[in-house]
Amino acid sequence: MYSLNPSNPTFFDSDKLLSEFIRQASVCHGCRLCFNYCDSFPLMFTYTDKKGPKNLTLDDLFNVASKCFHCKMCYVNCPYVPPHEFNMDFPSLMEWAWLYYKKKRGLTVRDFIFEMLDGVKFARPLAKVIMEKNKELLGIHKEAPTLPVAEKGLRERVKQRTIDNPKAKVALFPTCLIENFFPEIGEDLIELYNELGIEVIIPNFVCCGAPMLDSGDVDRLKKNAEYNTKIIEDLVKKGYDVVSPIPTCTLMIREYKKILDNEIPKVYDAMEYLFKLKNEGKIELKGKIEKNVYYHPPCHLKFLQVGLPGVRLLRSMGAKVDISNNGCSGIDGGWGLRNYDTAKRVGSKMMEAFKQSKADLFSTECPLAGLQIEKSSGRRPLHPIQLLKEAMKNG
Repeated sequence: MYSLNPSNPTFFDSDKLLSEFIRQASVCHGCRLCFNYCDSFPLMFTYTDKKGPKNLTLDDLFNVASKCFHCKMCYVNCPYVPPHEFNMDFPSLMEWAWLYYKKKRGLTVRDFIFEMLDGVKFARPLAKVIMEKNKELLGIHKEAPTLPVAEKGLRERVKQRTIDNPKAKVALFPTCLIENFFPEIGEDLIELYNELGIEVIIPNFVCCGAPMLDSGDVDRLKKNAEYNTKIIEDLVKKGYDVVSPIPTCTLMIREYKKILDNEIPKVYDAMEYLFKLKNEGKIELKGKIEKNVYYHPPCHLKFLQVGLPGVRLLRSMGAKVDISNNGCSGIDGGWGLRNYDTAKRVGSKMMEAFKQSKADLFSTECPLAGLQIEKSSGRRPLHPIQLLKEAMKNG
């Protein structure tokens, strides 16, 4: 494992960084399973074909890392990840290289602005105007889907309920996306959890750090990781389970292990947590979903290795769920909003599949992938938690 902690001396060990790039590029050069996953691999293979893996440079690495949008699908599908002796972890290498590069070269004004998603709540009307009329100011491509700034954030829209003898106690990590752009997902999650006898509180978390990874701000990434980890550790000691409805944010919290060089308490995906409680016999989902659902599996959910709990729960309630196996949406935590020419190409097969689908409902846990789906089809997909809530409500 590589440290993404700027306080760790190995983070700035350029010899180790280059050596690891050469080692992993040598394995990739002979395999090429990931040749079409993103632009990082074709560029790297151009370098290795031209001069051989042993002659790669740090500049080559930084060019390759700049094309990586952190979907992590190369790790999910690599035959040589641990416990294989080759010990491959290409996406972590890309993260290390990108953060190292930006730390050395410095951040742009746009980088700082882009990562300020926490600040939307302080200037919602202005943020809404910028997103709708001048998103280029944030470095967002003019053709990219528009993030819908909510009139009120999640914390303003919900009142936390005390549940007598709760079946479980949950601390919701709402994420910037839920708090500022898609609060209806958080509202439906809390309503469903409460209906199932689960108490939910919303602690004062800050951004998970995904925008900081995209922009390369390793210092603020560490600061947010330290802040959130302290809250998570305190909550776990008090008997709470921490739950996040967005796979990207759940994944980023898992990354804190590398950012802080410490073990981090488990944070559950929202659907994973419901599936866990159902298997333990603590909750019972009632109701029917007698509709066809076309579902997009987020890349980051695949990396979490929890299966597709949302699909399993929907099917348990009667839904006919078809899974779209048409690749990544290309957005991946916001990277694609700034690099939409690439995102549009990467996500084209997925977008076309949803455009052609005649399913009654679309669904995905990733609202950013949902923006791609809506852009191509004109129909907004729902989070599985929203479909479950409606089924329970009408059951």
